[in-house]
Amino acid sequence: MDKYKEIANDPVKLEASLRETWAKIDAKGEGAVSFEVFEVASRQIAQQMNLPKGPEPTPQEKEAGRKIADPYNTGKITFEGFKALIQAGIAKAKSEGKL
Repeated sequence: MDKYKEIANDPVKLEASLRETWAKIDAKGEGAVSFEVFEVASRQIAQQMNLPKGPEPTPQEKEAGRKIADPYNTGKITFEGFKALIQAGIAKAKSEGKL
C-alpha cells in the first residue's frame, strides 16, 4: 500500500500512473469507453495488480461516480473523467485517513 500512497501523493507519478492505466482501459485508443467496458477493464487491472477486493459499490456510489466521471451524461468515460474519478477517490481516502 505504501507504493500507492506514494503515487497518490506525487502529482507527477499519479499522472503517469493514470495515463498508463487509461491506456489499458481504452485499449483501442478511441478516447472514451462505455461504463461497462470501464468496469470490466478496471476489475481485470485490479486483479493483475493483486489489489485487495473491496466491497461492491452501492447503486448510489456507482451513480455518484458516474456523475464525476461523466458530468455531461454522454454514457462514456474519457481520460479526464477517469482522472476526476480517481482524484475524488484519493480525496475521500485522505479524508478518511487511509492515505
